[in-house]
Amino acid sequence: MDFGLSGKRALVLGASQGLGAASAAALAVEGVEVVLLARSKDKLNAQIQDIIAKGGKASALVADLGRAADLQSILADPRGYDILVLNSPPPPPVKAGTVDRAAWLAQFEAMFLNQIDLAGHLAKGMAARGWGRIISIASTSVQEPIPGLVYSNALRAGLNGWLKSLSDEVAGQGVTVNTVAPGAFATERTSSLDAAAAKRAGRAVEEVAAEGAAGIPVGRYGDPAEFGAMVAFLAAQQSAYTTGAFFRLDGGSSRSGS
Repeated sequence: MDFGLSGKRALVLGASQGLGAASAAALAVEGVEVVLLARSKDKLNAQIQDIIAKGGKASALVADLGRAADLQSILADPRGYDILVLNSPPPPPVKAGTVDRAAWLAQFEAMFLNQIDLAGHLAKGMAARGWGRIISIASTSVQEPIPGLVYSNALRAGLNGWLKSLSDEVAGQGVTVNTVAPGAFATERTSSLDAAAAKRAGRAVEEVAAEGAAGIPVGRYGDPAEFGAMVAFLAAQQSAYTTGAFFRLDGGSSRSGS
């Protein structure tokens, strides 16, 4: 199926690895010129070289989503973007009663304020051109809070609410806004969480990972390429009637029915 995206321009946040990188790669396959944003220049370059080697168009933008000043070049770019993939760096695991105000403010800026600044600004350009796609990489914690991931539980839920409001405002201008919530995928983030759990329990990482995979109805962690395919589909011309939606990609792990 031709998604009709050839020649479009996309900004993908947190694209140096994991689901952000997979999203950028999937869009590039569809002929999208992708700009990958992350803090690590070396990791970005590795992703870009891989995309270019496969015939895609890609470039890097080294920036820290926790620093509003780093994002000024995006806000000032007159070309704008047709597609925006929101994605914040994974926050550290913490318990609800142990976080001080300064830590909350730092995560709030990176995971919420700077994300809505970018989305709100780029949505204006998309609406003026009559076409755009905003896709947020969230977490199933938006609907089912995950023990120990307090930042994600609270701030991703807030961002999801804001995005739903934005989707209503720009739907009539050809701009769609959707959220994709991953469960456990075979990424560096999942590996680090498994390693931390194994250390706490005094067990082998392989044992913890196997147990985690066994607890997923499909019996495995997700392949990042599967996630990227969903992002590409939501960016497609064929997804013009899909907006304000929340999609779970978790192998059936979530217990809620909606």
